[in-house]
Amino acid sequence: MDDQQLKQLSTWMGFVGIMTIIGGVISAIMGLFAFVIGAIPGVIAIFLGVKLRNAKQFADAMLYEPAEMKYESSNLGMFFANLNAYFKIQGILIIISLVLAFMVIVLSLIVGISFYRYM
Repeated sequence: MDDQQLKQLSTWMGFVGIMTIIGGVISAIMGLFAFVIGAIPGVIAIFLGVKLRNAKQFADAMLYEPAEMKYESSNLGMFFANLNAYFKIQGILIIISLVLAFMVIVLSLIVGISFYRYM
């Protein structure tokens, strides 16, 4: 990866991280008005945004390292550790969403069939 690609990646990670944090704060505040548990998705979004911002900081630090040190530094390890955490949490959330969607579809079919049978 050359410095230009790393800079573009850093820029987009910063933008997406900030927007995720802002969305998470809004979601957490709105969720508090419904129930306290409603703030959990917002808190998770804030955490994800912070992980992206941390990865951006390590990417920026790598941009200023000498070329021969770039792929051996602790910045690279921390960069990937933060991205790994971000994608792992996103993957878990996607799996949970798919399971819940499947459960809603099955439950809807069961309720619909039971109502149809009694009419």
